[in-house]
Amino acid sequence: ATATSLSKPHICGPMSAPRTVKCWAAAKPKAALEEVCMEVPSLGPHGVELRVQFCGLCGSDVHLINSDGGYADFTGFAVGKPQVCGHEVIGIVTAVGEEVTHVKVGERAGIGWQNGACHECEWCKKGDEQLCASVKATCCEGNVGAFADYVRIQDGKFCFAIPEACDSAQTAPLLCGGQTVWTPLVQQTKDGDKVGILGLGGLGHMAIKFASALGREVTALSGSASKAEEAKALGAHAFVAHSDQSQLDALAGTLDFILVTLATTQTVDFSKFFPLLRPRGTICFVGMCPPITADVFTLGFTMNNITTSNTGGRKEMESMLAFCAEKGIGASVVLRPMDEVNACLAELESAKHAKRFVLTRD
Repeated sequence: ATATSLSKPHICGPMSAPRTVKCWAAAKPKAALEEVCMEVPSLGPHGVELRVQFCGLCGSDVHLINSDGGYADFTGFAVGKPQVCGHEVIGIVTAVGEEVTHVKVGERAGIGWQNGACHECEWCKKGDEQLCASVKATCCEGNVGAFADYVRIQDGKFCFAIPEACDSAQTAPLLCGGQTVWTPLVQQTKDGDKVGILGLGGLGHMAIKFASALGREVTALSGSASKAEEAKALGAHAFVAHSDQSQLDALAGTLDFILVTLATTQTVDFSKFFPLLRPRGTICFVGMCPPITADVFTLGFTMNNITTSNTGGRKEMESMLAFCAEKGIGASVVLRPMDEVNACLAELESAKHAKRFVLTRD
C-alpha cells in the first residue's frame, strides 16, 4: 500500500477490486500522523469490509507508531510502508466475500487486534487462534488499520457481530483491551476468588468491571491513594495504595490472583507484590513492562505461579461480547473526532487515564 496525497479522488470500487481508503498514517517512526490515501487489496471469498464509525485508541498503537522495542519488527515501516494503526473498530458491514455468512451488509460489526489465522493447527482447533504460528494482526506488517474511513480483512472469522444491547463507542475498546483482561480472568480465576488488579489505567478499569461482574472479590492496587474512590465506583471491593507498606503488609497472603495491567517502560520492583498471593496463587502479566526478576526459591515454598496472557481466541471474544450485553458493561470512554488523533496520541503518552479514547468518524 502506497500513500498518496488527498488530491487524488476517493475510489469506492467493488469488493473484487482494490479500494482506496482515506487514513491517518505515520510516514516514519515517531512522526505525526497525516491524512493520506492508501490502496487496500481486493476482498477474497472470506473477506469483510467495514465502514469505520468508532475506533479505540490503544497503547499498542503508540508502540507501533514509535516503533518501540519488539514492536519494531511488526510495523509497516519494517516492510517499507507507512504505519496505519487502529484495531478496536466498530462499523457497518459494507461488503462480504461469498463464503461469509455470519455477518451481512448493513449490519453492525467489530474487528479487534487479530485478523487472521490458519484454522488448521493444534492451537486453532483448540480455540486458541491467538497462538497460531500464522497469526495476522489488523494493523501490523503493512496492513492498513482502522484509523481510516474503511477497513478490510481477508479472514472474516475475525469480524464479530455486535450484540444489539452493546453501545458502539463503549464496546470498541473491548475488542482488544477488554479481551486482553477478559481472557485471563475467565481462564485463570473462578467465582469467589480474591483478585487484585494492579494498575488502574485503560486496561485496569476494564479489568475491575469484569472481575466484579464475574463474582470475584476485587482489590484495586495503585500507587496513588487518590484513585480509591474511582476504583470503588468501577466495582472494586477494596483499595490498597501499594506505596504504603503497611497496607501491603495487611494484604499479605490473601489474594488468589493478581492481574498486572501496567504498561510502562520504567523498571518496576514486582517483588513486593508476590507476598500478597496465597499458596498456589498466580500473578499474570498482560501489560507491556520491562523484564522482571523473581525469587523462585521463596516462591517455591508457596507454589506460586507467574503467567502471561494476550488477547484471546474467537471464543473469548464472543463470550465477552455476550457477557457485556447481558450485564450492560462497556469501557469508560472519551470520544474525539478522528482528525484529532495526534492530540489524543500525545495525551495518551503523557498521562494515564482510567478511560479509553475512542475516535469517531461521521
